[in-house]
Amino acid sequence: MPQNNARFIVFEGLDGAGTTTQAARLHAHFTQRGHSGFLTHEPTPEPIGTFIRRLLTGKEKDGGGAPYRPDERAMGLLFAADRLAHSRVIEARLAQGEHVICDRYLLSSMAYQTLDPEITANWVIDVNRGCATPDVTIFISVPANVGLDRVRARQQDLSKYETLPQLSKIAANYERLLPLYEETFGRVLPIDGTASVDAVHAAILEGLGF
Repeated sequence: MPQNNARFIVFEGLDGAGTTTQAARLHAHFTQRGHSGFLTHEPTPEPIGTFIRRLLTGKEKDGGGAPYRPDERAMGLLFAADRLAHSRVIEARLAQGEHVICDRYLLSSMAYQTLDPEITANWVIDVNRGCATPDVTIFISVPANVGLDRVRARQQDLSKYETLPQLSKIAANYERLLPLYEETFGRVLPIDGTASVDAVHAAILEGLGF
C-alpha cells in the first residue's frame, strides 16, 4: 500500500451481484467525507475494453456478418491487455493519494475464463503478471438465479455469460477459486449480496473498518 494510505479496493461477484452499485456507494462515501477517490471498472472504456464489450454483447461481427465470438483463451488475453494498461492508471492515482475503487478485476477473469476446461486459474494468473495488486477484494455473493433476475430487470443487452447455466458455472468457479486468489493477491472480504442495498453497503463499511 502506498505510504499516503491510498487503497486499491476491488469489487467482485456474479453479474447482478451489485458490484457496480456498491462500488459507486463506496466512492460516494469517500467523497462525502472529503477523501479523494477514483471510481473505475473493467472492461475499461478505453479501446481494448470497448472492443471486449462489443464481443461480449455480440455487436462485433465476423466476415460473414455473424457475431464474432473468440474462445476463452483469446478473451483472457484481451482482458489481461486491458488490465495491464488499466494498472498504470490505477498506480498513478494511488501515487497521487487517491483511493481507487474498481468494479471487477482479476478474480472475474479467473472465474469466467476457466469456463473453458482447458484454461486453468494459474494460466490466468500468469498472463496477468505485472497488474496492480488490490489491497482488498470485496466479493459480493448472490445465487445465480438472483443475479440473472437483476440483470434482466435492467432491460439492457445481455452478454454471452448472462444465462442461468453460465452464471451457475461461474458462481461455482468463484467459490472454487477464492482460496487461490486470496493466497495470491491478498485479503478477500466476503459479503452477502442478497440483503438490501443499504445493508450491503453498511456491511462493506464495517468490513473495511470505515
